[in-house]
Amino acid sequence: MRHSTLTHCAWLVAMVAALAWVGVLGGCNPGAGGGSDSPPANQNDNDNDNVGDNENENENENGGESPAGGGIPAERLQPDDLTYEGAFRLPEDFNWGALGLSFYPNGDSGGGSLLVTGFELVSGPGAMAYYGEVTIPTPAAEGNWEDLPQATFLTELTAFDQGLVSTIYPDYVYTSDIEYVPQRGSQTGDKLYGAANLWYAEGAAGIDTFSTIWFANLDGTGAQGMFHVGPEGESPYHGRKMGSYLFSVPDWYADDYLGGRTLVTGRARGTPLEGFEPVTTDGGSQGPTLFAFHAFESDTASDDLDALPMLYYRTAFPGCAGPNVGDPNECDYPDYTMCDDWTGAAFVDDGARRTIMLLGYKGLGDNCYDEPPVECNDPCSDGHGYHCHPYERQVILYDVHEVGYSARGEQDPWVVLPYTIWRPDEFYLDDNPCTNAGGMTFDGESGRLFMVERGLGGADTNAAVVHVWSVQ
Repeated sequence: MRHSTLTHCAWLVAMVAALAWVGVLGGCNPGAGGGSDSPPANQNDNDNDNVGDNENENENENGGESPAGGGIPAERLQPDDLTYEGAFRLPEDFNWGALGLSFYPNGDSGGGSLLVTGFELVSGPGAMAYYGEVTIPTPAAEGNWEDLPQATFLTELTAFDQGLVSTIYPDYVYTSDIEYVPQRGSQTGDKLYGAANLWYAEGAAGIDTFSTIWFANLDGTGAQGMFHVGPEGESPYHGRKMGSYLFSVPDWYADDYLGGRTLVTGRARGTPLEGFEPVTTDGGSQGPTLFAFHAFESDTASDDLDALPMLYYRTAFPGCAGPNVGDPNECDYPDYTMCDDWTGAAFVDDGARRTIMLLGYKGLGDNCYDEPPVECNDPCSDGHGYHCHPYERQVILYDVHEVGYSARGEQDPWVVLPYTIWRPDEFYLDDNPCTNAGGMTFDGESGRLFMVERGLGGADTNAAVVHVWSVQ
């Protein structure tokens, strides 16, 4: 792999300076610093936007039309098809954690349990990624999150990577998701797959790609990895597009659209591979991505993951989301900002209606880069980097067939847009929370959808609760 000696900080300084020189930024000084990747503040208007319900076209919130195939609107699951059951607290061991969530059907004596990732940051050589198994108490609707019932441990926090995640980079790496996968092929037992997110990829890896996936036995032993999603060095496969969320799709969908691939990962990281790029598919994605790959059939593996692109968006830099100059009209994904952070995903299917859901944290303002003399006046952070306030938590819903058409190569992945945006009003933090959301998982047998809300108790605590909905 080729390593860039120009870090993201230096690259961004040079880029902003160049923009200022040509008169785009006027008197703005070049920016420096690590950037703001956990966006602050949130404003939630607690409603749903139908982005596109026409059989032959998707209409986004800006009034534009997606050229994607129309999917099957009659099969689209809508937020109104879900009934809120309540919420429960996670033990305080998951404070500053719970980015990853997976339903485990065999847990709690066959009643089902949740697998939850522990403290998010994996920092330092030999540091470990952890998960715990917890019960699913009867959820309740309480005005104060501290009055909610609390899950209890079935399995205490357990390392399940044997130090593999820290080999990506000594710092900036987060344990971002976990997925239970039943025994396959010649395997001797069920597996846990993990996903890692290299937070400051441009500064840590330069233009190089990096691996984001590993797997282990159910007790955390026998870890194998790290695995690169798709062939290294080939576009569109790059670590900046992978590792923020991880989920399974049904076998029928994998067979129809994904060549049998049942696992999906993705991320939104809106930087091109390097420098100025009017439009490119190299590097990151200015919008959420979906890449499918095969689960392994044996207990040992060494090759890159055989991946298939389902969804990603082109980067136009600085046209879309450039510091202090980005124009939302230049973005494939409507109103994309550099603060957008999608942390949970699930394939939700009740047998008649279905969707691919992503849970995230959406910037609603400009792409302000806070470096004197520019002041972004972010109510949550005065750090250098991107600030895109106000913000809100969103759940975006994709037509599974439209995404499938892209996976088959029948249309470009970046033409597919969510058909609706859901802003659950059951979240506790609906007024300027300063943390991102958490994980998401779906139990197809009972029809229960689980979403993690982080940030409760303030930034010093960052406690997590799990909200539960059922498919009607």
